[in-house]
Amino acid sequence: MSQGAHETAYEIGYALLNKTKRAYFEDDFTLFANAFLLPHEHVTLQGWAVLETEEDLRMLFERMKAEFQRLEVDDIVRPLVSAEFVTPFNILATAESHIYSRGKRVAEPYAVQSTLMRCGNEWRIATANYCVPLSTRGLPAALMPPAFPSETRLPSQGGDDASHRS
Repeated sequence: MSQGAHETAYEIGYALLNKTKRAYFEDDFTLFANAFLLPHEHVTLQGWAVLETEEDLRMLFERMKAEFQRLEVDDIVRPLVSAEFVTPFNILATAESHIYSRGKRVAEPYAVQSTLMRCGNEWRIATANYCVPLSTRGLPAALMPPAFPSETRLPSQGGDDASHRS
């Protein structure tokens, strides 16, 4: 159902998973930001936020990178559980994240459900719903800080008057 290169939903999903994984391990924020569509709907068990700017994405990138360094992560395995075209420009994908250090799991596996959107010739992650157990130390807080930069702007600075948190 894909156009152009006739990639499958799984190929597109894996390409985005690999892009974000490479970005973390290569400390490449540009590669990371290129994987996401802004605004980006970001959901965890702790709440919901809309990442509106590259500054928001950078905060997420830096916080997750710091948590991976703290855990001494040297591998992230993220098999796709499902990936299906909803339309030729929209894929619903679910992956499982497994995080390792020296061959040992350092966090409980968790599911991530994402909406992938085609933007011209590129596919990007439009929404991500992270099901990281709240009992997992560090990762929930890294994924959902008290506020992203765009949430802390005052109305006179061009932002909303309140955060998007639930």
